[in-house]
Amino acid sequence: MIESLVKVYTRSDRDIGALTYVVVAFLTAFAVRAAMLVYERKFDDVWPLLPQAVPLLAVLVAVRVANRLLSNNNIIREDDRRQELVRTTHHLIAITKDLRARVGYAKAILTDGGRPRIALVQIAKSIEDRYETLLQRDGYRFLPGSCVDIITRISGDVFGIAALAEGIKQVTAAEPNSAFVLVPAKGDSPLSPQLDTLMADLQQLLDQLFELRDSIHPAKVGSEQ
Repeated sequence: MIESLVKVYTRSDRDIGALTYVVVAFLTAFAVRAAMLVYERKFDDVWPLLPQAVPLLAVLVAVRVANRLLSNNNIIREDDRRQELVRTTHHLIAITKDLRARVGYAKAILTDGGRPRIALVQIAKSIEDRYETLLQRDGYRFLPGSCVDIITRISGDVFGIAALAEGIKQVTAAEPNSAFVLVPAKGDSPLSPQLDTLMADLQQLLDQLFELRDSIHPAKVGSEQ
């Protein structure tokens, strides 16, 4: 339905433009004719041209009004699109920042230790839930292909965190008292490189989201990133 309306709208805009050129051409011809009659001092022949030019002037005024309305509609539609793009990118930026912070906390749990196992289970679940919000289709109306590639690429890393947390959850369920056992500090976790890659991808996604936002809504984003 919307596609057909857009086609009709575009065709009407094109027809109004063509009609404007036709009317201007006729008025130009009348003006040239009137100038020639004045030059030849045939003043009596000039006045009959005026009643013929008045309808063309009326048509030109109507066409200009219609063209102004179409232009105004175009401006409103583009402004709505720009505002929606800014709202969408701001939402995705907030989600990505939060996801990056959660991944950083998960890495701290695994590498620094000293935190309850249940904390890793909870943060891993929240990472998975937060990642799923990136998959909602509303934002994909504006996202370039490079952002979509990053979102799909990090799914494996998110799954790795979720799988580790699920294993710990199973241990916790079998041994209730282990829920509050601290994660030992063992230096770099086997998942650390994976988490580093994930955080780098999230930073790249953030950079591209800021770039997309600034293409419509320029701002100083150095401090935001």
